[in-house]
Amino acid sequence: MMGRRWAILCALLCFGLFGCKGKSAAETKIPQEEVDRKNPIESNPASIAEGKRLYGATDCALCHGKDGDGKGVLAKDINMNIHDWRKPESLAHFTDGELSYLILKGKGRMPAYEGKETPEQIWQIINYMRTMPASGDVPKS
Repeated sequence: MMGRRWAILCALLCFGLFGCKGKSAAETKIPQEEVDRKNPIESNPASIAEGKRLYGATDCALCHGKDGDGKGVLAKDINMNIHDWRKPESLAHFTDGELSYLILKGKGRMPAYEGKETPEQIWQIINYMRTMPASGDVPKS
């Protein structure tokens, strides 16, 4: 009985922390109004600093890596292929609205953060993410 409880607890923990459930492509199609949404938080040293703090204090760094390299501890453990946000071409594929939507709603194994982070916090994280290419030395591949 005790072993069964632990198995159930571990399964729930996996789904809650790692977002193990997948979503179909239809569920992750981003509405055009979200693609076009502009970041209402001015990108300035204060919002970038707060975004950096939030990025490190929340789950972002666990998968996306402390410096945005896509090699976070959990990404390695569950064999995920995650964007290297330090590479300008990775961020160039996304508008701020798309990033906000994906963080809020989740995608694939990435869990949704709607209700866990405020919209303002998410915009601050995006402001910080936009500085990653300029602040990191990206190794040549």
